[in-house]
Amino acid sequence: MSLALVLGVNIANAQMGQMPSPDEMAKMQADQMKQTVNLTDDQYNKVLVVYKEQGEKMQKMFQGGGQPDMSEFGKMQEEQNKKLQEILTPEQYKKWDEHQQEMRRNWGGGGF
Repeated sequence: MSLALVLGVNIANAQMGQMPSPDEMAKMQADQMKQTVNLTDDQYNKVLVVYKEQGEKMQKMFQGGGQPDMSEFGKMQEEQNKKLQEILTPEQYKKWDEHQQEMRRNWGGGGF
């Protein structure tokens, strides 16, 4: 699941007071990636750490109740993608990127 899609879900859930914990969100994202690009166990564990770190950063951004800085999300996405490229093979990353683009199209344009 891309950060953009996760962000949309998190914003909706946060507004309803139901934001998943960073651990829960990381597991959901890593599970989705494992299913999509056939991660090895080692890759899965590394991806889980990346997503957990991102989830913790997002949680901090939502604390305080204000609207988070959207430019910060762009920086987070770039950082996440760089880490994922180091973990995945080029073929896996390409497949994951295509999957994310499809998810954004299905989500409604992915304006994130």
